[in-house]
Amino acid sequence: MFTLITKKRFMIGCFLILLITMFIVPIASANNPETTKGSLQVTGQAVVTGTPDVAFITLGVETSNLSASIATQENADRMAKVFEALKALGLQDEELTTSSYNIYSSNQILERGTKDEKIVTTYKVQNRLKITTTNLDNVGKIVDVAIDAGANQVQGIQFDIKNKQDMKLQALKNAVTQAKAKAEVMADVAGIHLGGLVSMNENYGSYAPMVDYGAMTLRSDVANMSTTAINPGQIEVSASVSLNFWY
Repeated sequence: MFTLITKKRFMIGCFLILLITMFIVPIASANNPETTKGSLQVTGQAVVTGTPDVAFITLGVETSNLSASIATQENADRMAKVFEALKALGLQDEELTTSSYNIYSSNQILERGTKDEKIVTTYKVQNRLKITTTNLDNVGKIVDVAIDAGANQVQGIQFDIKNKQDMKLQALKNAVTQAKAKAEVMADVAGIHLGGLVSMNENYGSYAPMVDYGAMTLRSDVANMSTTAINPGQIEVSASVSLNFWY
């Protein structure tokens, strides 16, 4: 008797579980993106511009001589004068940093093919200085003063914004807004109901204007010119997003 009652209870329990499952599964499936008709993937891009508030100037002194020690000493003397001139302009020690220092040699064969043929070794010393300044109106003057003092290389001038976090967030917000608007338009035209967001990815980019002087620049070439004019331009921060909706 006890066994019969137990079997009946077991069968009733199985029936109830089956009945509940029949109702729950369709509801869960209707809300599961994996069981819906498909997905809609859209992208959004946005660019935010801002005014630079810092400049990085890279310039240097290059000397050469048949003697490595003479080339080194000449370089040190000229760079010391550059430092002195820049400090007189108001720049602080923390704004002047050595970015690289190199000594290398090159060989040249003279009187090739004759009894007087010989190899001459020339030593070159390169000392590069990175200048950081927030006085953007003074950038051209900084370059001119450095060249007047003995710098004979200007690698470039780059402008930037010290803190671009707010620009990044604004660009991201604009990109997401654009992507969402595109998804809504596409869904409306296609006659589908846009569901929830399945996934979202982000990417950032940045563009900072750079003045490239290329080859060696000598102040003597522009001795009669006024202060070098430098236009910082605008900083661009871009953001792109990819949104994936289900429908």
